[in-house]
Amino acid sequence: MLRYTYREMTTFSLVLLLLGWALFLLDSVHSRWVEGRVRAQVAGQMVQQGVALGNTLNSKISLLYGLRSFVEVDPSEARLDREFEHIAASLQENAVGVRALQLVRNGKIIYMSPMEGNEAAFGHDLLNDPRPSVTETVRKAMTSRTVTINGPLELKQGGAGLVARLPIRCNDETWGLAAVVIDLPALFAEAGIISSDGSMRIAARDHNRDVFFGDAEVFTQKPEIQRIPLLDGSWEIAAAPVTGWLSLVHDQILSFRVASGVVLLLLMSLFVVSTRNKYVLHKLVARRTQELRTLNDELKQEVNARRRTEVELVTARDEAEHSARLKDAFIATMSHEIRTPLHVILGYVDLLRGPEEEIAQDKDMYIASMKTAGNRLMRTIEELLHISSLRSGTYKPKKKDIELVSTTKNIFRNYYDIAAERGLELVWRSDIVRAQLHADPYSIEQALTNLLDNAFKYTEKGAIEVAVTGNEKQCSVSVRDSGIGISEDYIQHVFDTFSQEKSGYNRPYDGIGLGLALTKRYVDLHGGNIRVESEKGRGSTFTITLPSIATVRHRIPETESCDLRPVVEAPTLTFIRGTANVA
Repeated sequence: MLRYTYREMTTFSLVLLLLGWALFLLDSVHSRWVEGRVRAQVAGQMVQQGVALGNTLNSKISLLYGLRSFVEVDPSEARLDREFEHIAASLQENAVGVRALQLVRNGKIIYMSPMEGNEAAFGHDLLNDPRPSVTETVRKAMTSRTVTINGPLELKQGGAGLVARLPIRCNDETWGLAAVVIDLPALFAEAGIISSDGSMRIAARDHNRDVFFGDAEVFTQKPEIQRIPLLDGSWEIAAAPVTGWLSLVHDQILSFRVASGVVLLLLMSLFVVSTRNKYVLHKLVARRTQELRTLNDELKQEVNARRRTEVELVTARDEAEHSARLKDAFIATMSHEIRTPLHVILGYVDLLRGPEEEIAQDKDMYIASMKTAGNRLMRTIEELLHISSLRSGTYKPKKKDIELVSTTKNIFRNYYDIAAERGLELVWRSDIVRAQLHADPYSIEQALTNLLDNAFKYTEKGAIEVAVTGNEKQCSVSVRDSGIGISEDYIQHVFDTFSQEKSGYNRPYDGIGLGLALTKRYVDLHGGNIRVESEKGRGSTFTITLPSIATVRHRIPETESCDLRPVVEAPTLTFIRGTANVA
């Protein structure tokens, strides 16, 4: 009971820690969510205030169009002296925050309303103003056709403000500028941007990031920022709580944390109440589990025994079927390979018994065919003996130092006549002069001969190429042909004993399927390897790689080929070399 309780306590403690960590993360997420909601509310208010500020600013700027229309009707000095003050006063009647309306001619302020409080600016030459932004915007306004805004800036008459200027054109020429001076604090107050309860700190900066309203520190307190596009650039209005964002959501966060603590306490109480019941249930479950395990083990043993028996039966059946297929194929192949040469020999023996004068012309051909059939029969018997000795381990290779390049070239040149008779191109390539091996000469020669015999057997036209390459550790001999190739399905069985891609009495090629199997075993005896690359209908490449003692490379690769002779029409004969050992 105590051991179980300690284990439960340990588990519960770990779970409690994980739960506490999870609640901590949840609290962080909740705090950010609450803060985000408050920020969204502030952002919504700032959007409304930004729209209000834009509308308020546009209402002030719209006064310029009325003032321009007034001047363009009759820009005479007498009329302006008489009516400007009255028109300007009527335009400003309901415009809160407009410090003055001005007419600028040749860069100088020549008319201003009201004059009171703006005396310092009257007559001022704006083109020679020490403030670069003033001169720049005045020149821009004189060449533009739209409103140009200058500021925020410190006004000549005192205070912070904006100056909006609109060109006045008479007779297709710029007469001067109409200007409205807007008081910046009054503009923000009219737009409702100034916090009424003092809980929010608000600041504004221009497109050059120069703060012209409020405290610049607001932009460092992760504020909510609202961008307000203007005719020339834009403003950014920033708002942040005076005491920080968390102070606005303190009560909600505290409530969430108290609720989390209550949940933890309830979980601990539930654990204390359920521990005893869990212990009793644990003992009952453990006893029943042990009984079920015993029964399950017995069932598993019985099922495994049945499965083993079933697998053994299936394996035995497959092996029996495979053996039966191999036996049938072997019998069919051996029958064909033994009976066919015997039929040839017996047939020609009967022909040789005929009158001398009738067979004299074909006698040599009969004898050659009988010899070929005898060699084929001898080859079949030799292959069976060789594979038997290799599989039983009784074959003992007689290794000595041999030179691979000359050995391969000698075998290669033995096929010149065959290649010429069949119209095949025979090509030799080598990038090494010598390759010294410690190997059994008979095994190496038989392996190379088998590959060349196979290439000639399955190639009707095109070329057969023998290539020798190597380095200081190993050398390779490749035999490439343009014959019938090997299918993808059969290529993995190409080195199996008694294996041919097409079997049966009607197969187009002779042999008992031992040539490549013997070649692989000969190569394996020397610690080498053989690989094949082939595409059906495109030809095959067999490559033997053997460890070498030393090699000497050609400075220029050696190439040799035999001359092709025209194909002569003749009776179809099966050609088998006396040294051949390939299916």
